[in-house]
Amino acid sequence: MDMDHLPQYSRNPTTIHYPSSGRRTSQVQREHLYHLTSARGPWLTLIVFSNAPTSNHLPAFYQGESVHGSVRLRLEKEETIKSVSVQICGQMTSSVTDVLNFLHLSQVVWPPSPVVNPSESLASASGKLVGEYSWPFSFTLPDQCDLKSSNGDLNEHPLPASFSERLARVHIQYQIVVTVHRSRFRVDSTLGTVIGYCPIIRPDAPSPTRQIAYIENSPLIGPDGDPDGWECLAPLRIHGSVFSVRAVEAISTLALAKPLCYTRGSVIPCLLTIETTDPQALLLLSAPRSPAVRLVRRISAQEATAGSVGLRKFTGLEYESTVQEISTAIWWPDRANDAGSSEKRVLHGEIQLSSSLQPSCRLGKFELSYSVAVYYPRAVAFHPHGEADAVLQRQPVIIGTAFAPGPRPRMNSPPGYDDASSVGQSAVFGGFR
Repeated sequence: MDMDHLPQYSRNPTTIHYPSSGRRTSQVQREHLYHLTSARGPWLTLIVFSNAPTSNHLPAFYQGESVHGSVRLRLEKEETIKSVSVQICGQMTSSVTDVLNFLHLSQVVWPPSPVVNPSESLASASGKLVGEYSWPFSFTLPDQCDLKSSNGDLNEHPLPASFSERLARVHIQYQIVVTVHRSRFRVDSTLGTVIGYCPIIRPDAPSPTRQIAYIENSPLIGPDGDPDGWECLAPLRIHGSVFSVRAVEAISTLALAKPLCYTRGSVIPCLLTIETTDPQALLLLSAPRSPAVRLVRRISAQEATAGSVGLRKFTGLEYESTVQEISTAIWWPDRANDAGSSEKRVLHGEIQLSSSLQPSCRLGKFELSYSVAVYYPRAVAFHPHGEADAVLQRQPVIIGTAFAPGPRPRMNSPPGYDDASSVGQSAVFGGFR
């Protein structure tokens, strides 16, 4: 049988889909098949099981799930095979030549240990195989990987999520590959597929007061009544003019719900207090569509070095950071707190998080991070004394993949409110439910 032909792979989409319902041990696993074929049909088959929505999607795994399957070999005539191995590799790339191998796991599925499978000891000794064979494999991915810093220190990093976007300069990819090793003068055969990996990033539980509000489906209590449940940013003094004829000054104070880690597919609860002695300016600045508070994503990377067994130096990955506005906060008035005050308004709000957001990640000097940014108000007839698009304040936050213990966060924005500025993401990931 001629095995020096070009391999034929089963067709699968390139997008990695994770089940939106999260990891459930009772969920039926999908079988993903990949083949090398000859004129007589498939002779090498890689089988991978995962919780992907369908077998046509690429295999996808959450942290803690085993990567398992089997290798099938069908030889119609006797061949000398030295060994058959399965590897899982994790790579970060910035170009064809710049590659960081941060993960490498390997298992030899044949020849088997004589203790494990004595019936194949004779075949193992000779290395000659003919007929059909099937060997199982199973990997447990580590939670962390080791990278060397610029000064040579070995640092542990959480195993990063798969990351691949069309316009991104950096890609993080995992592959599972089976290799048939032949004799010295024969070419080895390889067969593999990309797989998806998603770490578990789970926020701590919110304050007891906020948990009660979620359970009772009642409005969230602000920082005055729930000081442990909010991170209050420093007050901002905003200077501008109204109708270009009257100078005004206002104090804007933003509060974000704690902890500052939020699960994709949920929301970031916000509260904004606006104070000014100018009644007309107060009316303009407290309009629900006036405040400009946005979730911003930043991707940056510099030179990194891999530093454990099987890892190579990352030759160079350095370029200007890319910044993207992801979504804008939605606001509605707090009528109860506004009663009796002619100089202060309180707005409740939330930033809705798409379930497809990539989680926060850091690998060496590569970092995918998020922050909540505050800009000048976009109020009608208000003109700021400064660059309109300038970021006045920034609070780093973490985007996670799993829900905190206790009741689930819920969206509080009134019906009819929407976020027209939300930006869709290319990869599809679902938070744990």
